[in-house]
Amino acid sequence: MSRSLQRSAAFALATALAAVLPACSRRGNGPAAGAAPRTAEAPLPGAVVSGAPGLDDYVLVSPRGATAFETPPSRPGLTGATGGVRLSRGFGFQPTGETRTVGGRRYLRILDGRWLAEAEVTHVRPSRFAGVHLDAHLAERLGPTQPPLDVAWTNGSEAHLLASPEPGAAPRSALPRGFRLTLTGACHDGLCPVTSGWVRASELIRPARAPRPGAVGPRERWIDVDLSSQTLVAYEGDTPVFTTLVATGIGAPGSPLATPVGVFRVRSKHAFVRMDNLEHTGVEPYAYDVPLTQYFSEGKALHAAPWHDRLGRPRSHGCINLSPADARWLFDFTSPSLPPGQTESAATPTRPGTLVRVRGQLPAAPPPGLL
Repeated sequence: MSRSLQRSAAFALATALAAVLPACSRRGNGPAAGAAPRTAEAPLPGAVVSGAPGLDDYVLVSPRGATAFETPPSRPGLTGATGGVRLSRGFGFQPTGETRTVGGRRYLRILDGRWLAEAEVTHVRPSRFAGVHLDAHLAERLGPTQPPLDVAWTNGSEAHLLASPEPGAAPRSALPRGFRLTLTGACHDGLCPVTSGWVRASELIRPARAPRPGAVGPRERWIDVDLSSQTLVAYEGDTPVFTTLVATGIGAPGSPLATPVGVFRVRSKHAFVRMDNLEHTGVEPYAYDVPLTQYFSEGKALHAAPWHDRLGRPRSHGCINLSPADARWLFDFTSPSLPPGQTESAATPTRPGTLVRVRGQLPAAPPPGLL
């Protein structure tokens, strides 16, 4: 199949049952061709919103490509009459859980009803990372106005737990990336006290309290995203109730790959959408099934990213990536809520969406290995 025909066929597949709405992928949100998403070693337990499959599995088309069929063929290599569309690497799909073995070959079904040969895809297990539900009395316990949160995670560099704050103190143990720690006091001289020792401040990601925007009521729910720390904090009025790591856009301010800074509101929520770059020319095509999506700006959304677990650093092409567990919690936390049995909902003037504030600047040197 020629490149143009392949692109045309891929576009037909990717848009077959996709929602007709803006997507951050329309501005390039998705993996670069051949990128190998890094995943956790075990599936995430738990159910998801009504109408969406479980998020304990995700598949990526292999580097050799794959064929999507309307009906599994009776033998390998058949296309055309059986509805086969050849896909290149860079496509990611949510399996429905339904499988079929035909001619000795196992096929799995994806959300748009097509079938992929299991031998032509790679299974990735979505990240098990989960944010922290904060103590309801955190503000009172920590004291003055805008106290720091007592939560931190180790960043992408090598972190060590130190036995004492003294210069030259020997490391007690190495800490893996994304390891959660509880701060027991203020950081001084580049060291932060934690429950069982000290950790260098440069090796930690620390979410920060932020003042409530004027447009938010004293008991209203809202979300604060800090680009500089790659963290999200959910609030009820002035009280932080949840915090986690995110992965925002890699672009400079104003570029199509940037997460926009400003004050927004959730416009619409969708159990699943399909994001792609198939309207662009001269690039490797991709399309991704994206669960638990909440649009807050034109083409930009908060959503689960089951294809990677590199949270706490810029990685996306404009959207705000979350782990499946965090995306699920945030989906339930925000407005507009989904009516029973429905898979999408839109905000209205009389039912506005939850306020989302994005602030800060990206870290000076985002690490390599981005989507």
